[in-house]
Amino acid sequence: MIESNTIEDWEAAYAEEAKNKPKIAYLCLRVPPELIEAAGAIPIRIAPRKEFDTSINGLIRSDGCSFCRSVPAILETPCYQNVKAVIGGNCCDQMRRLLDTLGESLEIPVILYGAPRTWNADRSYFQVEFQQAFKYLFDQLDLQLDINCLESIIPLYNKLRNRIAELRMANSMSNGLLQDLARSSLPVIEKLKFLEQINTEPSGNQPIRLLLAGSIPGVWELAEIEKCGVSVVADVTCLGDRVFQFLVKESGNPWENLYDAYVEGNLCPHRRPVDPLIDNIKRMIDERAVQGVVYRSVKYCHPWGLLADRMKQELNLPVLVVDDDLTSPAVSNFRTRVGAFVEMLQSRSRRRA
Repeated sequence: MIESNTIEDWEAAYAEEAKNKPKIAYLCLRVPPELIEAAGAIPIRIAPRKEFDTSINGLIRSDGCSFCRSVPAILETPCYQNVKAVIGGNCCDQMRRLLDTLGESLEIPVILYGAPRTWNADRSYFQVEFQQAFKYLFDQLDLQLDINCLESIIPLYNKLRNRIAELRMANSMSNGLLQDLARSSLPVIEKLKFLEQINTEPSGNQPIRLLLAGSIPGVWELAEIEKCGVSVVADVTCLGDRVFQFLVKESGNPWENLYDAYVEGNLCPHRRPVDPLIDNIKRMIDERAVQGVVYRSVKYCHPWGLLADRMKQELNLPVLVVDDDLTSPAVSNFRTRVGAFVEMLQSRSRRRA
């Protein structure tokens, strides 16, 4: 079984080695880290970290989603020190409001580009905006995109995705490590080296196999689920399998290929209709023999929150829906709800045996 407890050591070692490189923080799966790496910068995902102070949310109004309200606190954690810019692909109104607010409060460039909300939108408009946003970002930081470097990085990211998919299907990568890799600021070559040197023995079969769905998770949900003696074998949150699920075409125009994969190919509930996302979840359920779904949406996360009832109707599995936030008081409620859900699944399993 792969253990994730050494990835922080790798990140610390790399941070010392790359201390003179600029950091660019990014929001949403619609941002290709390949572009940031190929410009000589460090891409660092804005995601909940162990150290963030949940009380720092005064910048965002109280009806903002819990994740967006937490971003100011997240940006105060040590790994985001000396970030030179923030860029995000607009996946919802809450995130647009968040980036507008950060642009007013931070003394660094904060750049937002739009994303289509339907599957029949004019792709040419959004593709131009996507490309212009990154060119503006690099101009602001006096960075030069190296196209040759970009063309060599894209296959490495595909290799990483293929390797992760292989390990996940073999039950040889924990969900904790999967989320750590999604958060990690390591460049792709270091992530590949990291995966080469760790144990890849498959874990033993867990009695209950779960899929985790919903809003971006905090830092405690997965641990609370696994304390119940179950295994999360599929994860369709923004820190889960969806991060590494799609491949980027390696021939042709790299700008177009990255746009196709990260923007057009992004299976986000923000984009309607949501049938492609639901079909993808059903496929993962079948492939990984999932027995139940923990579906957690943070408060005021409308894309995931509004989808919960349809998921319960279509997935043909027991689905636990929890609506809470990323603060520590939510832990006890989440623990109780998940514990009761797992007991129900275990009881069903025993009856079938």
